[in-house]
Formats: sequence, C-alpha cells, structure tokens
Amino acid sequence: KRAEPSVGASVVVPGGRRGIIELDNEDGTWNVRCEDGTEADVPAGDVRLASGVDNGLYSGRARLASPEEPRPEGWTRFACFSDTHGKHGKIPQAHLPEVDVLLHAGDFSNTGEIEQVRSFAEWLRGYPAKHKVVIAGNHDVTFHPDYYQHAWKRYHRRPYACDEARAALACSGACQYLEDAEAEVLGYKIYGTPWQPAFCDWAFNLQSAAESLAAWDRIPADADVLLVHGPPHGQGDECVGGRRVGCQLLAACVRERALPVVVAGHIHEGYGAAGDGPTLYVNASTCNLSYQPVNPPIVFDLPPPDELRGPCLER
Repeated sequence: KRAEPSVGASVVVPGGRRGIIELDNEDGTWNVRCEDGTEADVPAGDVRLASGVDNGLYSGRARLASPEEPRPEGWTRFACFSDTHGKHGKIPQAHLPEVDVLLHAGDFSNTGEIEQVRSFAEWLRGYPAKHKVVIAGNHDVTFHPDYYQHAWKRYHRRPYACDEARAALACSGACQYLEDAEAEVLGYKIYGTPWQPAFCDWAFNLQSAAESLAAWDRIPADADVLLVHGPPHGQGDECVGGRRVGCQLLAACVRERALPVVVAGHIHEGYGAAGDGPTLYVNASTCNLSYQPVNPPIVFDLPPPDELRGPCLER
C-alpha cells in the first residue's frame, strides 16, 4: 500500500517547493504552507510526499541509499525508524525494506503502554533484518522509572510496572535495547541513548547543561553510529514554527568525535537526512505532525568497519 498525503505531512508541490499540509479543503485540494512562507491551495493530484532524502548522498563514509538499489559489495545496509508511537502495524508494506540492520530512535509507543511494547516487539521480530537496535524516547515513559513513579497519573488510570514494560522489549529477543550503552553489530559500534534537553515535562529530560554534558560525555569517541532520541542542534531539529530545539552541547560532542552517523527522531517535522563534514545526520521520524506513520525509513549503507574507521573513501 502506497502512503498518501495527509494533514501534517511534508510534501512537494509544483515548482519543486516544499511545505507542510495544513488543511484538507474538502474540495479536492490541500492547503499547503510552503517553506518560503507562502501558502497555496494545491490539487491533491499535484501533491507528493517529500522523502527528505537525497539518495546517493555521501557524507564522510556513509552513503544514503534507495531500498531498491543494490548496496556496494561488502557494505552493510541500515534502515532507520523513529517515533512510530504505537502505529508500527500501520506502516505501509512498501516502507519495510529488507536490510541488514534496523535502527529505531525511540518513541515506539504512545506513552509506554505494555500492550504496545509487546506489539512492537512482535513487529520487530517479524521485520526482515538480521539485527535490530532500539532506544527509548520521551514518550516511552514506563522505561524511565524515576520519572514515571511521580508522573504516571498524567498518562494512565493505573500505573504500569516499569520493570515489566522494559522486559517486554529488552528481554523479548526481538532486538538489542540500548540505554546509555554500546553494542557491536556486524563489527560496527552502535551507542544508544534516550535523552534530550528538557521538553514539556516528558521522560528522559535533561534539566541542565551539567546533566547534558554528563550524558554526552558517555558517548564513546570511537562510536560508528550514535542512536539518540533528540537531534543535535541544527540537524533535523526545526519545529513547524521555525525554531530549532536540538541540543547545542550534543552538536559539539558529535563534531569533536567526528562520528560517522547520528540517527535521531523526536521532531517529526525535522524528518530527513543531510551531510555535514564527516557526519551523516538522520531524523528518522516515521510519524508526521498528525501522528500518521507516512514517512518511509531512511536507508544508508556503511563500508566494512575497518574501511569506515580509515581515511575517507574516494568517491
């Protein structure tokens, strides 16, 4: 099933302009607010979803790819998801490419419901990838016991058991769950962390610069892939009103370490990928602003680990 535009989706309109659908005019047209500040009522047939991805882009040693094209010999293919918010079962079949490694950057549930966590684990188990690596996000509140014990009434009529919620994923055998931890997958070092700067009193908030520095200092200098829920400042962090909310301290940490790949989510409208020097930055938000799972996964290829850590490859 092909994903269709809906309110909140990032789209491209005639002339190549990008924008966000703000309203269904119910007359066969969409009201689109374009990035240049203009608005347009565009016939539905002239609107297409924006992928946010320049396939073939190299950044440092990573290469964005289309799922349909073969990967270079000896390279490893990754598919990036994030912010599925319990709607993993509604992701179009066309958006489930077979890859070597699936990465999920958090917010796999609405508010950490155990039923959704179990369903997500089953979805992961059936996904066509040899390896799956997952972190939590601010919506996965039952994965942050210190937060949930005083905030549960905001989300649930009765509290869930945090250890049971975590076990439903971490002990499921469906993935490697990372929380301020590193895993080696097919020779690549993947570090996962769920934190972001303070955001509307949700889970995994960093309340101060000191807390942020402590969290980012734990990122290994030799990590190949950083899987983090909140994006660095300036990379996939622009909200619909134009404000950037990514962490400047995280951005400095990534630059200092020259990490090859950073995969985040959190800011749905920041979906896309871009290169900046040695680093490929991915915002893999699957859901759009209307919490519809319409954005396809962002796919990238990495060379073998020994080549990834050597001098930059010639193109």
